[in-house]
Amino acid sequence: INADNVPKNLKFLPGQERIETGLDFRKEQIEFDAAIVLDSPVLERIGKVRELIKNAYIINIDHHVSNERFGHINWTDHKASAAGEMVYGLYKSSSVPIDVQTALCLYVAIMTDTGSFRYSNTTPATHRIVAELLNFDINPAQIYEFIYETKSFEALKMLGEALENLNRSRDGKIVWFKVTKKMLKKYNLPLESTESFIDVVRMIEGSEVAVFFRELESGVGIKVSLRSKCRIDVNKIAKSFGGGGHSLASGCVIEKKMETAEKLLVKEIKKAIKKRFSGK
Repeated sequence: INADNVPKNLKFLPGQERIETGLDFRKEQIEFDAAIVLDSPVLERIGKVRELIKNAYIINIDHHVSNERFGHINWTDHKASAAGEMVYGLYKSSSVPIDVQTALCLYVAIMTDTGSFRYSNTTPATHRIVAELLNFDINPAQIYEFIYETKSFEALKMLGEALENLNRSRDGKIVWFKVTKKMLKKYNLPLESTESFIDVVRMIEGSEVAVFFRELESGVGIKVSLRSKCRIDVNKIAKSFGGGGHSLASGCVIEKKMETAEKLLVKEIKKAIKKRFSGK
């Protein structure tokens, strides 16, 4: 069960058709005995699914340093590169054999959470696990194409429009941009089609933090993604707004209008940068 739809670039994964996204969260009276919550530092990250599992025994499996240990059982390991790496460990410790479909899903989970093995959370253990998964009949080049190189014409047009309104702080250390509901409607695109947009902006020379503001399609609120080069802990910034993640990649939802969310978030980042570079 997932509150959001499966992104188009992940529809090739086996088992994705079994993910429930159309449940009526207010009317369904399903009583679950237990719920395994994966890859969520805070329970709020799973959205309306919280309402379905409020009476369930919660098993929390996560690798974010900001995890709030909200489960009845909490298995958290911030040294793991991805929740997929932890699930791989479950297979190995339980002696359940990994088949080709499982190998594909685990590979994608680890690859995407490490930024194709280029983020600082990539470890020797990560590469050893991936080396084993590649013994199965999976094609890394094809997987990379499906996930990162299959963008629609409309998505790139919308990215271009978003970049036209790219902002930068006076010292160049913060860059930020946004996608609004009006833009999504104009190009007839879902919110998840924008997931990789921030990777384009985070490469700007001289920047320390990149921020992507996205207006939620349903209800009031701005989904915020933060990326840091290395010296600013964006997890601390996200936590101050009820979110979390990693020190170099984090996120939150600000229940304000776009202009207010921008001002609040950028103000906090400026404070963090001033503290980091002034030593105070």
